[in-house]
Amino acid sequence: MSSLLQSTLNTRALPTGDLRYIRSDYPGNLTPSEIRWLAKNNVTTVIDLREEKEYLIHPCILESMPGFVFYHLPVTGGGDTPKSAEAVASVYPGMLDDQMDTIIDTILTAKTKVLCFCGAGKDRTGVVSAVLLKRLGFSHQQIIQDQMESKANLMDFLTSYVRTHPKTDISILIPRVGNIQKVLSFLDQQTTK
Repeated sequence: MSSLLQSTLNTRALPTGDLRYIRSDYPGNLTPSEIRWLAKNNVTTVIDLREEKEYLIHPCILESMPGFVFYHLPVTGGGDTPKSAEAVASVYPGMLDDQMDTIIDTILTAKTKVLCFCGAGKDRTGVVSAVLLKRLGFSHQQIIQDQMESKANLMDFLTSYVRTHPKTDISILIPRVGNIQKVLSFLDQQTTK
């Protein structure tokens, strides 16, 4: 699947059959026509999941656009950047804290369609999307399939990134089924308590 927006790599609607919930990588180079498209389709609630430093260094143009409602709600609880692919899977459930509840409640109560994003739209946005889809009653298989679309959308970019940053382990960057399964298992355990 390709990106809904030409200026991004990983923007797509969650599998609800409409544009109610859109997940994305950082929309830092939106064109005027893309901004008009978002407004025309009533995708005017914007949730930035990035940490404070990212938010300040790379602001989102939609924050200052008339007609858009912007929330900066950083995903917390994930800890430091993982040092191995195995460690990534343990970081994901750590994101499921009170802040995650605030993020999901903000998305579900938004009066307009929602665009939710982080840096690449795969880890923080992936966990938020998984929690949201689980709350909406989607199956594990559907949630995993949605998450793995990020791998297809970003693989060329991630491969290129690692070429220019040779000390980076690509296995840490690539979306993996096991990572999102950890989140789903954690959520299942919470609902049985």
